[in-house]
Amino acid sequence: MDPEFENITHNGQTWRYFQLGSGDRNVILIHGFPDTPQSWLGIAQALASDYRVTVPYLRGYHPDTLVSGRSFQAAELGGDVIGLLDALDIEQAVLVGHDWGASCIYEAVRAHPERVAGLVPIAVPHPRALRPGPKDLFDARHFFYFKAPLAEQRTAFANFHYIDTLYDRWGGNWSGPERDAAVARVKEAYADPAVLKAAIDYYRDLDLKGNGSGGAKVQCPALLAAGSSDFVPEAHERSKKYFAGPVDLWMAQGAGHWPHREQQMEFLEQLKAFLATVPWE
Repeated sequence: MDPEFENITHNGQTWRYFQLGSGDRNVILIHGFPDTPQSWLGIAQALASDYRVTVPYLRGYHPDTLVSGRSFQAAELGGDVIGLLDALDIEQAVLVGHDWGASCIYEAVRAHPERVAGLVPIAVPHPRALRPGPKDLFDARHFFYFKAPLAEQRTAFANFHYIDTLYDRWGGNWSGPERDAAVARVKEAYADPAVLKAAIDYYRDLDLKGNGSGGAKVQCPALLAAGSSDFVPEAHERSKKYFAGPVDLWMAQGAGHWPHREQQMEFLEQLKAFLATVPWE
């Protein structure tokens, strides 16, 4: 089934999201690139009996969420998360984010630690833990691809063949109807030129020289999730020193960039165990 989405607007920004479950214990699930919020549905359903689960589009991934002139730099991405909490009148939540969603939640907890009960970054280590060598830079060559001229045209070429390439490169051991459906949803979203531009602008606005999310160590409990076959897996282990609170690392053996999808049942087991330890206020 397709989740039922709704819109909410606060301070000039519209969020499009679906929500399952109820209660005061809030979990926010944020997708990454190249993906859409529908990919969280199975995980959201599995959590909904115990938590209120909110699953938004990343800003720009749906035309309703576009805001002219607003950048995708770190401060704005963290502000998107806190703005959603404000719009939904949520004082505090556990933030779960994959890829760009992880970048968003790292910045949100840096800027507003009092709003974050727990943090679950997936496939992205703490920014200060990155020490890229030649192989890592090669694996992350898509960062430079999207900063180059004509990125939209090249990405859209041949029915978004580059999206197929990225799924093959990053999730080579993942196959089946769920993966195929995820790819199809991405292509459908990116068929809107404004959405495609926004998705690429995340990379254009990224400062490759900075390490981002500086300041104090993360105080809240955290669960780091990564695939052993993804790029820079060792950086996730280094990430632990940037957390002052309890922190665990789940390394999905053989998984690529989507460990929460490639080994969804195992991820759910880890996530549920983590959520049970969170000191909800």
